[in-house]
Amino acid sequence: MLSIAFVGAGQVNFGGGEGPWNHAKRLEQLSAKIFKTQGTLVELKVVAIYDPFLAGAERALARQRSITQTPSLWKDTRIFTDYNEMFDAVYIDAVFIGVPPAAHGSTIAPSDIELQCAKRNIHMFIEKPISCHPVEEVQKVAAELDSTRLIVSVGYMFRYSQAVKKMKDIIAQYGEPRMFMARYNTAYSTLAKEMWWDVKSSGGPIVEQATHLCDLARFLVGEVDLESVTARSIKQTHRLGALSKLPANIEQLEEKLPEERRIPRVTSATWNFTNGCIGTLTHGVLLHQQKYETEIEVWGDGYRMVLTDPYNLCQLNVRLPNSEETVRVQLSEEDVYYEEDKAFLEAIVGQTNAIASSYDDSFKTYKFTWKIREQCELTK
Repeated sequence: MLSIAFVGAGQVNFGGGEGPWNHAKRLEQLSAKIFKTQGTLVELKVVAIYDPFLAGAERALARQRSITQTPSLWKDTRIFTDYNEMFDAVYIDAVFIGVPPAAHGSTIAPSDIELQCAKRNIHMFIEKPISCHPVEEVQKVAAELDSTRLIVSVGYMFRYSQAVKKMKDIIAQYGEPRMFMARYNTAYSTLAKEMWWDVKSSGGPIVEQATHLCDLARFLVGEVDLESVTARSIKQTHRLGALSKLPANIEQLEEKLPEERRIPRVTSATWNFTNGCIGTLTHGVLLHQQKYETEIEVWGDGYRMVLTDPYNLCQLNVRLPNSEETVRVQLSEEDVYYEEDKAFLEAIVGQTNAIASSYDDSFKTYKFTWKIREQCELTK
């Protein structure tokens, strides 16, 4: 049996909000299938949920028990408002860490969740970003985790995408890219999470949100020359930083926040990869309603690939060498969140080690996003 706990009872772990994430849902699906490893059945049990807000955790558990197809999964689940108390009270094999960036990824309590798990030999699935604390602090966490034999997976789910794997195959076949371009325009008018609008709590939109595109840059092309990174932004205090459809609570929040903690409205970054390829990222907080606009474009000798809307109706259009035709690649339906959770649990039981994003590798993406943020803050 695998005893599992959730660190955080919010949208990432239990669904809701503007995205399709929901680790509890995927755990339900995996539990219904029951792992088999070397002929042995492996039962899954959720033994605990930690959240400092008791009522939210109680609602999340009640909802899961009301909709579950596998009642035994949640039958003995206990709720805690202190994660150290949970770790000491209940035997846990693995945790899903889905809390705000400021609440983890540090060596200092009460944000030292990863280190407390490591002390107790608990395997970890950690949602991105791995923190919003300074790089030097997060590096200490990375070093501690590297010294263990624990399974640690980070939630860069696009690494499990068929479309992204196809892009890697094309690069392997036709040669290194010369240009990587990523664009992410956020729909902000219904985005009322105060944490997200406060750089101190979230790390800012590049560290917290565009991190997925920065990670794909590294995954598809290779390592980034951090010294080459340049970036500029339109800050909230600029005339063009005024937004017409801000949620009322966010308007009130920004009036109280120091200027340096208000998020930029547009960010533009340029860099070189270590192989010489040029990369660009454009991120905006400009659209209304809920749907984001996201795409990645890669150019190489004779080829062009455009990946659009990877969060929802993922499409990949490709023009290959010696052709003038752009073809849409046929992709079967997939659930990248299911795939990343499955890879994590299978690695724990020793069935396979198909984890695509380790903590050490994710720390490289973290340094990249932090560098873009710093470059923006240096400019007027």
